[in-house]
Amino acid sequence: MRVFYIIIVLIINFQCFSQSFEQSTDSINIYIKKREYLKALNLSRKKSNEYLRKKNHANFCEITLLKSKIYFLLNDKEKSFENLFQVLKLTEEHNLTKLKIQTLEEIGHRYFSIFDYEKAKVYYHRSLYLGKKNNLLAPNSYIYQRMYALHFTIESDSAFYYLEKVRIGTLQKGNNLEFAVNYNNYYSYYSSQEKYSIARKYLDSALIYAEKSNNATIITTVLSNFGYHYLVVEKDYEKAVDEYQKIILLNPQDTISTEMADVFINISYGYEMLGDYKNAHDYFNRYNTLTQNIYQGNLKQAINDVETKYRIEKIENENREKQQIFEEKQKNNHKIILIFIALFAFSTILFYFFYQNLRLKQKNKFIDLDRQVKQNIINASMDGQEIERKNIANILHDSISALLSSSGLHLSAYIANNPEEKSEEIQKAREILKQAHDNVRDLSHELLPPLLAKFGLFHAVLDLSEKNSNSILHFEYSSYVADGRRYSEEFEMRIYFIITELFNNIMKHSNASKAFITFEEIANRLLITIEDDGKGFNSSKENSSDGFGLTQIKSRIKHLKGTININSKINAGTSITINLPVPK
Repeated sequence: MRVFYIIIVLIINFQCFSQSFEQSTDSINIYIKKREYLKALNLSRKKSNEYLRKKNHANFCEITLLKSKIYFLLNDKEKSFENLFQVLKLTEEHNLTKLKIQTLEEIGHRYFSIFDYEKAKVYYHRSLYLGKKNNLLAPNSYIYQRMYALHFTIESDSAFYYLEKVRIGTLQKGNNLEFAVNYNNYYSYYSSQEKYSIARKYLDSALIYAEKSNNATIITTVLSNFGYHYLVVEKDYEKAVDEYQKIILLNPQDTISTEMADVFINISYGYEMLGDYKNAHDYFNRYNTLTQNIYQGNLKQAINDVETKYRIEKIENENREKQQIFEEKQKNNHKIILIFIALFAFSTILFYFFYQNLRLKQKNKFIDLDRQVKQNIINASMDGQEIERKNIANILHDSISALLSSSGLHLSAYIANNPEEKSEEIQKAREILKQAHDNVRDLSHELLPPLLAKFGLFHAVLDLSEKNSNSILHFEYSSYVADGRRYSEEFEMRIYFIITELFNNIMKHSNASKAFITFEEIANRLLITIEDDGKGFNSSKENSSDGFGLTQIKSRIKHLKGTININSKINAGTSITINLPVPK
């Protein structure tokens, strides 16, 4: 059984906004807390437009900082950074120095959150320099805590320098919570240096101030570090169990967090080392149940966040189009009025034809824009789905699968070292771990086939053909492309999922007994032919009869600057030809 070695550097994000619009920011933060991002974004957009109209640039900047946070939570990092740099530009134009310092710090924190530590360091230093230059940097400014977290993460020698800065600020203006955070920082630092006796003294002090602060988060953090210290450093498993039990009592309602999952696995390990296998088994089961619930909840939330993000983009595009149409109509009406005044008699006739022609053009343009918007939404949605599939598959394979394998190896090692013990619970645990590992591996392969990443498109499609072949339907694969030919990862992934969808259509709807897929590369273009001998359909009908899946495929191929030709007749099978430019 694996124990998680965790040293926690507590980072508390203090929000600093002016009280003149405290109610608005409170409402937005409540929506964010409830994960109602669409409502939060609509309210922040409404308030920011109002402040911009009134030329209240300070409040506009602070609301826009909140919008940046919402976009970041939706995993739309591009728009998050776009909002931050918009604020940075306005603070420079209107000499909003205090807000500029805050914005530079937030940009640094965004880069830190996406693991771009070099850029995070640049913007943190700019914020520090500007704060010192304008005497706006308090001794206990939170930028020092963030700088410590950054340098601690990259194992820089400067970590201790900023650790001391945090200490000095805490001594001058600190409260119990800040003292607890400060001492906890020292514990994490000296533990990383393997100076455990010094670290322990700071941990004792951290607990004293954490209890005085009555803050459940910092108390939980310190108790967790105590559990780690007893479990790993002092090997006092009984005390480690006691500390983790305190955390459980302190957080009775917490049944969904990853922190509580760590507590369950660590306390299970402690009981195992004490020889209390019943409690070890019980807490390990609680850990398994919790991690499964966390994974399912995160997966559901990830899907909801993707959907929410693209709903927001759709609303923004629609608002932008309406504004453009409104402005264009105003300009045209102005021209019409000028012509009507100058040439009233003659313009009456011309106006009729012009107006009718204009309406027709506007209608056609609106239809084209609507079609383009829908196509962009489909492409963006599929891009998001493919990226999420890849990310989830990587998490399943690299993290969860590895954890399950490691747990299984610990059990196997334990059995090998204790052959005289014949525990039915341990055997069942091994079987459960193996089943969970197999399920995770199968799901990971279903989301993103390993053959596609390792050997490329053609090997993956060949494997797909073989897997889908059976006694009822047989897929025959042919390729006239040079062996070992590879394209970009993004291109291969998109083509693979297009082919997967077409194969699914054949299996569900065609009633075919044979299907063929052929690859050719001619003059830097990839030709894909998919045929079946099924019941076919009338391909000469209007495109409106296409299913949503076929519509997505056509949109994806058009997005790739390719073409698709579908030729089918009833009772005469179907032939689909796809012609795509090969990416350079």
